[in-house]
Amino acid sequence: RDPSQGGEAADQVIGMAGLGEALARADYVALTCPLTPETTGLIDAAALARMKPSAFLINCARGKVVDESALIAALRAKQIAGAGIDVTVEEPLAETSPLWGLENALITPHTGGETRSYEANVLDLMMENLGRLRRGETALKNQVV
Repeated sequence: RDPSQGGEAADQVIGMAGLGEALARADYVALTCPLTPETTGLIDAAALARMKPSAFLINCARGKVVDESALIAALRAKQIAGAGIDVTVEEPLAETSPLWGLENALITPHTGGETRSYEANVLDLMMENLGRLRRGETALKNQVV
């Protein structure tokens, strides 16, 4: 949301106003944003049309960040090279979804990024944040707003 923040480990941080230009240059577009009114439908037919035919879309955010019908059309037409899909509009993804039959779509369950220590880490995080709330603190560890 604020391109002046959080870019220490990045080559470049671009705000929403620069998204169209960034899509046109990107080899990989990885979505990790929260679902908000601003991000709902963020990647629609127009956004997909800006991407290079050799580009890949990776969605680890929320299913509704991507217009699923537009993505299916873009993948079918080979408008983009492929997509890695960890989240879908409806979960679990319906057996009848055209996404299952697309060779250029890789579908993982929403738990695709879990590791062996995920549960321990998430429980530690939850306990830390419960302690903060109990103490009346408003800033949470790993808070997404």
